[in-house]
Amino acid sequence: MSPAHPAPTPDLLRAIWCELLGLDRVDDEASFFTLSGSSVDALRLVDRVRTTFGLAISVRTVIEAPTVTQLVEALRQAPPAPTRPSLTQGRHTE
Repeated sequence: MSPAHPAPTPDLLRAIWCELLGLDRVDDEASFFTLSGSSVDALRLVDRVRTTFGLAISVRTVIEAPTVTQLVEALRQAPPAPTRPSLTQGRHTE
């Protein structure tokens, strides 16, 4: 997590889950997969965690910590996401 990214909180994670799963609300102890989350949704969640919090997790993290409460705790231990190189970096002009 960098100063440009917010800290992972249950409120922020709940909002992401609601958006990804098309739900109005999510209980902190409900499993992502019980709430109709699929493997594709888990991939989207991993991407949203990277872009929102600047943290690197895998789908395995979502499987092992499938509730909001568990995932927030896992995010507190997650390493920063690697920065992506610029699309123009290394371009040659002729």
